[in-house]
Amino acid sequence: METTALTAQRYGQSDVLEFTTFELPSLGSGLARITVRATGVNPVDARRMTGEFRYGTLPLSFGTEFAGTVVALGGDAAGWGIGDEVLGSGGDFTHATVIDVPVANLIRRPPSVPWQIAGSLAGAAQTAMTILKELGPISSLLAHGGAGGVGSILLQLARRRGIAVVATGSEVNQDYLASLGAIPVVYGPGLIERLEMAWPDLFDAAIDMAGTDEATRGSLARVKPDGTVGSVAALQPSSLRIKQIWRRRDPKVVERILAAIVAGDLDWEVSATYPFSDAPNAYDAILGRHVRGKSALVF
Repeated sequence: METTALTAQRYGQSDVLEFTTFELPSLGSGLARITVRATGVNPVDARRMTGEFRYGTLPLSFGTEFAGTVVALGGDAAGWGIGDEVLGSGGDFTHATVIDVPVANLIRRPPSVPWQIAGSLAGAAQTAMTILKELGPISSLLAHGGAGGVGSILLQLARRRGIAVVATGSEVNQDYLASLGAIPVVYGPGLIERLEMAWPDLFDAAIDMAGTDEATRGSLARVKPDGTVGSVAALQPSSLRIKQIWRRRDPKVVERILAAIVAGDLDWEVSATYPFSDAPNAYDAILGRHVRGKSALVF
């Protein structure tokens, strides 16, 4: 069976992206073959494209989450059948028309959850939960990049735990951040002073989801000396005090977030969808920081 995947032979802007068609190998034991219906686009995809994040080897493939339909199963796939509608996470290869995924990663898609939400869920949900675990018990949190995909769910999860959250974002996203339960603060010149006005006490912890020097300075200035300053946005933190946080994959976490969305306890916003053929524009929007919540490629 053939698949067409988004690839890049070299680092650069979105003009390096190519659609590469190739034959998939025989399906191994414990794997499911999925025709992809939707897949999330994340900052890590665009930053790998540019070479800012350099892990993996050229040529690159992209994408860490998906939703689709099972079209084939290898051995040792009890409990799953052809035609099952599923979602889950993969390892930098889900921006493709057909993918092979371990059945252990699969979660059934509830019929009430649209494809674009199901396909953009797993990566951000697992990252948000990982952040909360790594930051430990806290009562106040400074979140940079709160209006993005990870931030949107993190703010809601933190508020459900009783954590007071101040979140930075653009002027246009201030009302959105407030709707998620955060105290919104506009980023830009004078940020540290605005943070102090919004939250006079020092924070227990901060998380950088924006990857800017401004976010780093704001965190180091406004977090308690013994507090945690975490980042999911930089491979080489500019300060020894910054703790790099890596997402932990756990399908049970995704199931819990999915159940909360179905129950109406959590909101999940997909603000932009693009046909798979328009993936370069989706990557441009990510690099230009023009996305609120999640964006998704649809097939």
